[in-house]
Amino acid sequence: MTERLNFREFESSNVAPHRREGVLRAIATLGEQLKPRLKQITVEGDTVTLRNVVGSFALPNGDVVEVAPKVVTDDWTTAVIHLLTPDTRLAVAGSQRSRSSPRRDDLSAALALEFARRLERAIRREGPLQVYERKHHVSRRWSGRLDVTRWMRGVGLDPTRFPMSRDELSVGNDFTRGMSVVAGLLSRSATGGELASRLRRLQASVVVGEPLPSFVNPSVARRRLPTQWAAYEPAWAIAAPLLRNQSVVGDPGHASGLEVAVEPWPLLETLLERTLRAVSDGDSPLRLEPKRTHPLLVNVATGATEQSVEPDGLLRWSNGRVAATFEAKYSSVASPSREHVFQALTTAAALRSPLAVLVYPSSMDAKLFDVAGFDDRRVRLAAVGLELFAYRRGTGDAQRAKQLNRLLAHAGAI
Repeated sequence: MTERLNFREFESSNVAPHRREGVLRAIATLGEQLKPRLKQITVEGDTVTLRNVVGSFALPNGDVVEVAPKVVTDDWTTAVIHLLTPDTRLAVAGSQRSRSSPRRDDLSAALALEFARRLERAIRREGPLQVYERKHHVSRRWSGRLDVTRWMRGVGLDPTRFPMSRDELSVGNDFTRGMSVVAGLLSRSATGGELASRLRRLQASVVVGEPLPSFVNPSVARRRLPTQWAAYEPAWAIAAPLLRNQSVVGDPGHASGLEVAVEPWPLLETLLERTLRAVSDGDSPLRLEPKRTHPLLVNVATGATEQSVEPDGLLRWSNGRVAATFEAKYSSVASPSREHVFQALTTAAALRSPLAVLVYPSSMDAKLFDVAGFDDRRVRLAAVGLELFAYRRGTGDAQRAKQLNRLLAHAGAI
């Protein structure tokens, strides 16, 4: 019977010697899929500490490790799902699930439920998604564009067989096939027969009139939905990261469920970007600048930039002056660390920003510091927690925008 091992990020847990090797191998596999920025495991004696990963993943012997966020909250899975984008990297693996009762901290089951909701809403609003697909066929009747090269190869044997292609508006496209495959995969992770049946119905509804697909071209996970099908974007934000895991999608095998893990640091950056977008919307005199690098060290002899900085967020006034720079730090520190302070202030100096803001995933109250050493310019450093794992899309953006606006006003930035 499958055993489930429970961890919390950044907290050490005793692990039996015969399991430690399995955890190390599983984390190495996770690293290949997530490509994390930070080390995700530390082993000291009999203890194992996991960090920068939440969700669940399978061990080589079939057991499953479940990792809860370091920030304790009742329903963190909903926040993770609301922060997913088509570019989010997920680590997905098949497993033999032994748990059928719903739990609020089961990321795989939460994904299944949310995907069903989003896909149902899109189908109800827009009907099946149709896009133009190029169809290739051979016929004796002219019904498309002739492939002259292929026809010339066989013209001596049968000049009336025409290899042709034509563009057709079709439900049987890569996007619908991908969402159908994902619905089938997630039905195995659904808690309860009702949700599983619902996902199996969606598996057929999204490709109505077409046979159920068992395979989809994995390159579709890198493509953007056509703009006229914006109603499907929320469902695609879940489907695309899953479709990039070819080991599961291309060869589902006989697993009865999926285990899903995610690196939370990029989720904090997504949260910061959405919050800053809300700050700069409407009549605000501030505007959010797209992420890019800015020169820090320039070689005097050659004029070449040898080191750059890239803030996680940058607000400018309409006249071009920088209002504030932002750095997202997935850390549970109670006060800004020396390393974080130096990075934030270096970026602020490179951009001549009067305010550098460190953003953390906790509910930490805002802290404001005066910075010495910038000549006659007043420069301030702020640290604030945006409650990553309590986020809800829409209302969460507006709430956190008000929080940052209060901080900017208190710091004298606005």
